[in-house]
Amino acid sequence: MTTLIERLDPEIQKPITTLLNAPAMSFDDLPAARAASRKMMQEMKKRMPPFQGVASNDRKVPGPAGAPDVKLRIYRPEQKSGRLPALLWIHGGGYMLGDLDQEDTICQQYSLSAGCVVVSVDYRLSPENPYPAPLDDCYAGLQWLASHTEDLEVDLARIAIGGASAG
Repeated sequence: MTTLIERLDPEIQKPITTLLNAPAMSFDDLPAARAASRKMMQEMKKRMPPFQGVASNDRKVPGPAGAPDVKLRIYRPEQKSGRLPALLWIHGGGYMLGDLDQEDTICQQYSLSAGCVVVSVDYRLSPENPYPAPLDDCYAGLQWLASHTEDLEVDLARIAIGGASAG
């Protein structure tokens, strides 16, 4: 009998197997859980083919009042011009794990396949930054995106918000 893993495209068999075989993370030691999460994502990314056709750049934008700036990564398909729809992307991790690099590949894929600008938010993590800090950072990213549609060549009427897990 063929297993589910064997039915997957060979390019994603290894990353999925890595994810399924990852040791369970303990949130009793949050720094260790974050390190394990980063390592797992780096290993998966190494096994993915290089991505072509999307330009990206990082930018710091004003955070909420009294808070630090928020780092964003902006993706744009290289072969598209003019005003494009946009997706504000909020990475997964339960507002406790993750960063911009974690979902770099998926943001590139969304940008290319949907022909849109993707703006990914690197929000502050809990518990060091309790609620509502992570959400406030995401909202600051949305406000910046909506107020910079001219510079980004984004259609203000076509901005979506998405993400994985916490996002």
